[in-house]
Amino acid sequence: MTPAQRTTVSFLDLALIMTGVMAMIASVGDRHPAVAEALADSFGSSAPASAERVTLKLARLFEPQEARLTDQGMADIAALGARARPAESKAVEIGIMVPVVAEKGASRLDRWELAAARTAAIMRVLADQGVADSAMVPDLARPGAGSAGSERGVTLTLRATAPGQ
Repeated sequence: MTPAQRTTVSFLDLALIMTGVMAMIASVGDRHPAVAEALADSFGSSAPASAERVTLKLARLFEPQEARLTDQGMADIAALGARARPAESKAVEIGIMVPVVAEKGASRLDRWELAAARTAAIMRVLADQGVADSAMVPDLARPGAGSAGSERGVTLTLRATAPGQ
């Protein structure tokens, strides 16, 4: 086999591998947490990450069409932040998923700006509660059809991690 033929075969192998990886990524869909947990188990995770998922309604957390937290919303987020404060024996990572929804009526922000500003508002309250920036994992949820904006919820996932991770 000549060097040119070996290079061609290697390139084709790489192309097939990349195609397979892309097909696997596309097949995951909305099952990211389940797939991530399965991968962690496959690679010998020393201890399964215990996760608690909390969903809070947008209408309870934020003023309509704004990124300003209501008093109740600030209290709810502060309570979660207090539970996630780092300690010597535990560390907690907080996943923050704010839905990207179009709300009825005029708004000064479009739906993406609103979702990003709401995520930042939640992160500010968590930081005020002593949660480290590295422990907050913001994730804008995929825009989706379905329920109206006020009926959708913000999902906060508290996941225990080893200290120092």
